[in-house]
Amino acid sequence: MEQAELLEKVSDRAAADADEESAGDATRAVLQTLGERLSADEAEDLAAQLPGDLGRYLTQGESGQRFSEEEFISRIDQRMDTVDLHGEEAATTVLGTVLEAIDESDRAAVADQFRHYGFEELLAETDADVDVADRTPGEY
Repeated sequence: MEQAELLEKVSDRAAADADEESAGDATRAVLQTLGERLSADEAEDLAAQLPGDLGRYLTQGESGQRFSEEEFISRIDQRMDTVDLHGEEAATTVLGTVLEAIDESDRAAVADQFRHYGFEELLAETDADVDVADRTPGEY
């Protein structure tokens, strides 16, 4: 998936039918916040699979921070310049689109990390089809 296609999907999936600028703003905010939550290695691995220069947002900040799903949403809200989307909608829209854009094996590993972090509710609201139920820890 190319960067323009990813941003177009984010824009199309947003309930407010966000424009391209709003979709880019939301994507940046979600990826920056996700990069803070993932370990440095996880952020680098995911960044390598993202199209264009989107991966840089994952690796800019201090990685490995511990915070709740509520804090995740709050940080996204604080980072976004757009009023077309709210943090939770931006998170589910961008995460679902990003999960579709990466390899299936990595998709399952990223989804499993979100479950591990306590973000099951947020992950469940995405439209990404991810099944990690039958995997063992050594398969990640």
